[in-house]
Amino acid sequence: MRRMDKHDLEGVLELLSDDCDIDYGDFGYYEGRDEVSDFLEGYIEGETGILDSFHLGINPWVNVDGDTATGYWHFLDLGHVEDIGAVWLAGFYEIEFVKDGDEWFIDKLTYDAKYFSPYDEGWVEEPMAI
Repeated sequence: MRRMDKHDLEGVLELLSDDCDIDYGDFGYYEGRDEVSDFLEGYIEGETGILDSFHLGINPWVNVDGDTATGYWHFLDLGHVEDIGAVWLAGFYEIEFVKDGDEWFIDKLTYDAKYFSPYDEGWVEEPMAI
């Protein structure tokens, strides 16, 4: 999350397995390193409509099973979205990790949105702006 917020594309890509997938729900499903890389580059460059963000990952829980692991986080994001302005994004991340040698990589990331709300209206008035 820190690397995304700092717009460090190379740093993010270093964390991904060669066969990684990202499921961002309403924001799309990206399969394989090329699609994921293109999506992340567009995200970081503001081409996806999300112009900036600041992620807060809380309540982590990671279950390790040999050379695989699954992690869960609650997610809160302070965002800037084209055509909306300031937004609250909240939901859940589920991340599957795979170990290669001594290093762990993200193999699949799933984002399950609970709220995507304009800052000034809040999640009570408009829980999902998309």
